[in-house]
Amino acid sequence: SMFTTNEEDLREAEKLQKRLQQQGSSDDDDDHSQNNVAGKKKVAASSSLTSEYRIPNVSIDSGAHKYVLISAILPPGGGGGGSTGGERQYFVVSRQGADYHRNVAEPFVECLERSGYSNIRILGGGRIALDDTNKTISIYGYSYGFGLADHALSQSV
Repeated sequence: SMFTTNEEDLREAEKLQKRLQQQGSSDDDDDHSQNNVAGKKKVAASSSLTSEYRIPNVSIDSGAHKYVLISAILPPGGGGGGSTGGERQYFVVSRQGADYHRNVAEPFVECLERSGYSNIRILGGGRIALDDTNKTISIYGYSYGFGLADHALSQSV
């Protein structure tokens, strides 16, 4: 019973989704938040570590674990390699020992935010099985908190 999603987890997952949506939607219409966003990005860019550090698109632990599919907009000049930022990136993340999909999503989302990524969306989840020996990956199942991820998209990432 430890692994079934409970009410609290669903609420937390929803809260995380809402928070991300508010950040994303305020990008276009609200000048005040625009300044905030710009301020945040400056902070991220001033640290040479974050401005050069590109978060890997795939971060999967060996074994069968819960995973989430996340999308985010690259920070301006972020990601090094002459990227101008502003393009949407997709991330497939699984974590060993995560009880809920939220436990996979939250630390990763915070990492994206710290690195100046914007418009972060959790597109869904499932399970991912990485077999290091046979070099195979299976994607299946879904997340109660975040819904079904587009496994085909996850696979292409």
